[in-house]
Amino acid sequence: MTQQLLSWDAHAGSWQPIANEQPIPARNAQVACDVPVEVTARVEWATDGVQLVETVVWAWSGRTVLVELHDTRRQTIGVWLPAGDVRRR
Repeated sequence: MTQQLLSWDAHAGSWQPIANEQPIPARNAQVACDVPVEVTARVEWATDGVQLVETVVWAWSGRTVLVELHDTRRQTIGVWLPAGDVRRR
């Protein structure tokens, strides 16, 4: 079986903003989790609407949390969301 290696922008045509994404907090304000915390995150895609994603939190800062998000609509694998849009599983 042959694996195909895609370039970093292979899915650029499907990328879309996340409406409830928060700005990245200053590095010194971020607190990393000792272990990932299992959560359900509410992601509000600009085009596709609301999606509930089972994922993990890797860090927090004030009232925002960094969740892991593996999705071809997203250029990166993490997104900062409001804490109110994230619930522990």
